[in-house]
Amino acid sequence: MWRLARPDAATVLDDPKVKKSLPRYVDIVRGRRLAKFVIARSMAADFDEGDSTGDLWGFHSRLLERYGEVERQLDEGSSTLEELDGDPSFLDLKVELGKRVMTSCHFCIRRCGVDRLSGDRGYCRCGVEFAVSSCFQHLGEEPELVPSGTIFTYGCSIHCIHCQNWGISQWREQGTPSDPG
Repeated sequence: MWRLARPDAATVLDDPKVKKSLPRYVDIVRGRRLAKFVIARSMAADFDEGDSTGDLWGFHSRLLERYGEVERQLDEGSSTLEELDGDPSFLDLKVELGKRVMTSCHFCIRRCGVDRLSGDRGYCRCGVEFAVSSCFQHLGEEPELVPSGTIFTYGCSIHCIHCQNWGISQWREQGTPSDPG
């Protein structure tokens, strides 16, 4: 259906400028390469939840260095996802680090330090769950990004007076709580 509303989006991936500026994106859309989260979800990360946060960040840095080589091998076909055996995975490590950040929240520039995992709410008024205002297939972006999945969530710590989503970002509307799992 979106192809009827935005025929330019159906052909934009053949545009030489788009191919040059977004080569990986074009290849992912066409099924020639894997999305980065798929690779991270497949890369083994031998960590334990009992490891210190410093150790986990060190391990993350080492895996990040290795990631580039793994991506290259997958892209050229000299390796497969099945060979990676990611359990736990690099993505699992990132999730664990995200949880640790939430125990003394510093996701945004406010660095309010609340323990969102224990139920406290930060400056942004977000806790463990996030609240969804809406999610839908968006057709109004640049043609190379159509269709895009759009999810509007509540909670922003910036308070821009010109924000087109101010009612959402500042909790002026009610949302639907959503568990990140």
